Amino acid sequence: MPVDALLALQASVTKTATFNGAALILPGGTPRRGLNARVIYSAATQASGSGVWTFSVDICYDGVPTTWNVDFVAPPITLTTSAQSGEIFIPFSISPTSVANGTQIRVSATLSGSPTTPTITYFADLVPSRP
Repeated sequence: MPVDALLALQASVTKTATFNGAALILPGGTPRRGLNARVIYSAATQASGSGVWTFSVDICYDGVPTTWNVDFVAPPITLTTSAQSGEIFIPFSISPTSVANGTQIRVSATLSGSPTTPTITYFADLVPSRP
């Protein structure tokens, strides 16, 4: 799929706890057919326990970066002691409430469960919903 290499939702990062990425402003919302947040992850693992990583596209409709809505969620990644890797597409479509406010999006990685030494490396970018 075509990708704008200069526009990333999240640069490659390694995390061991829940993490919210930086905001990206989409003043006019998404195109008619929407967009996909593509998350490519690797080294998703835990030493023991029962951990789950869940990626989401969070939306801030009012331009105030303290009010985020978790509107679009990917299927969870259940951690094991063996490292996992993969690619997830999170489709989303938004319309701005006001162009002046500038609708913002971000990708979040949420860790849940009770894992011991969890880790994941990932990056995220935007791809069109349909080629």
